[in-house]
Amino acid sequence: MSEKASDSTVMHATPEQIMAVILDLEAYPEWSQEIKRVEVLSRDDEGRPIEAHFEADVRVAQIDYTLRYDHGTPDAVTWTLSQGDVLNQMDGAYVLHAQGDDTLVEYTLEADIAMPLPGFMKKRATKTILDTGLNGLRKRVQSLY
Repeated sequence: MSEKASDSTVMHATPEQIMAVILDLEAYPEWSQEIKRVEVLSRDDEGRPIEAHFEADVRVAQIDYTLRYDHGTPDAVTWTLSQGDVLNQMDGAYVLHAQGDDTLVEYTLEADIAMPLPGFMKKRATKTILDTGLNGLRKRVQSLY
């Protein structure tokens, strides 16, 4: 059974600045403790990642997975799991909303770890990924802008 989580925060940066950090996948190990390595496997004509392989440590497991990205609008990016060793699902999105000099960042995640773990551990792993996705992103954005 998948775990769904979502959260939002306001950052003092433009949507373009924040999206640049989100799409710099190779830099994730610098600001996300869980992500150990990222390899972008393909990019679109604008240089945005289309498919990327991740190696991560989410406390309950060491995981390898590949995500496929969709860039529907300039202020949103979504992803779905295309391959994973212990994941059945890892779908998510960042949606950015300009608010004057700030940006509201919405992050949603739906994950399913294919391991026999108690529900609270799966929930904790999903929450850890969500927290890093917002708090780590905020720290990275603040350090750059």
